[in-house]
Amino acid sequence: MSGIESPNPTPRAGLTREIQHFWTQHVNAERILGKEVTQHARGGDAYFADLENQRYRSHRHLLPWIQGMQPGRSVLEIGCGVGLDTYTMARHGLNVTSVDLTEIAVNTAHQRFRRHQLSGSFAVADAGCLPFPADTYDYVYSFGVLHHAADTSATINEVRRVLKPNGEARIMLYHRRSINELAHRLTRIPFEEKDAVCPVVRRFTRAEVHSMFHAFSKVEIKLEYVYGEGYGKIFRLTPRWLYDWLSRHFGWHLMIVATK
Repeated sequence: MSGIESPNPTPRAGLTREIQHFWTQHVNAERILGKEVTQHARGGDAYFADLENQRYRSHRHLLPWIQGMQPGRSVLEIGCGVGLDTYTMARHGLNVTSVDLTEIAVNTAHQRFRRHQLSGSFAVADAGCLPFPADTYDYVYSFGVLHHAADTSATINEVRRVLKPNGEARIMLYHRRSINELAHRLTRIPFEEKDAVCPVVRRFTRAEVHSMFHAFSKVEIKLEYVYGEGYGKIFRLTPRWLYDWLSRHFGWHLMIVATK
C-alpha cells in the first residue's frame, strides 16, 4: 500500500458514487483491519450479537453517549450502517429514522427491525442532501460517518437544517491531532481497510470543527477513544486509567454535542 488517505480531499463530481461503492463492498463494522468480526451470515441474530459485542466492548464511551438522549424524542441517524446504534437507540425508547448511502446497509438494518417488530423508519439518502423538512428532529446522531462524506461541511449544514429549534446534534468526527493519526502515518496502513484505500477519510482539529459548526448556538467537544481492538495486545493491556488519560488528550474521536 503506497499511502494513507488524505486528511481533507477536495469535493468533486462523482465522489459520492465512489464512496457509495466503497461502503457497499466494505460493509461497516464487519471487519477490523482485515479481520472478520463474525463468521455468521449477514443479518441473523448471531451476526448482530457478534458485531454489537465488538462495537460496544471497544467503543466503551458509546453506550453512555446514546443513553444521554432523552427517550420518547425523535432522532435522525445519518449513516446507520447495518443499524447497530439504530437498534440500541430504538431499545432506549427513541423514535428513530435512519438513513445510509448504501442499500445493503439500509436493507440489513430494516430487516432486523421487522423481524423483532421494532418501530423505525429507514431510507437510502445522501447526507449532503437529506430528504426531510427543516425543523423536524429533536436529535441528529451520526457516529463516525460524516468525515467520509464528499463534502463534510455541507452535511453539517444539513444536520442543522433538519434539527428543531434548540435541537441537539451528536456527531463523532475523526481527530487529526491524535495517536491513531500518528500511527497510521508511520505505518502507512489505510484507516478503514487494511488493503483498500477509502475514497474519503477526513480528520479535523478542534478549531476546524468549531468553524464548521459556527451557526449552532452551542458546541461542546470531548476527546475519546485513543485506540481500539485493532491494536491487539496494546489495547487489551493498557490500564484503564492510562487509556482514559490518553483518550482525553490524544483521542481519535471528536465527540461533538451541538445545540441549534
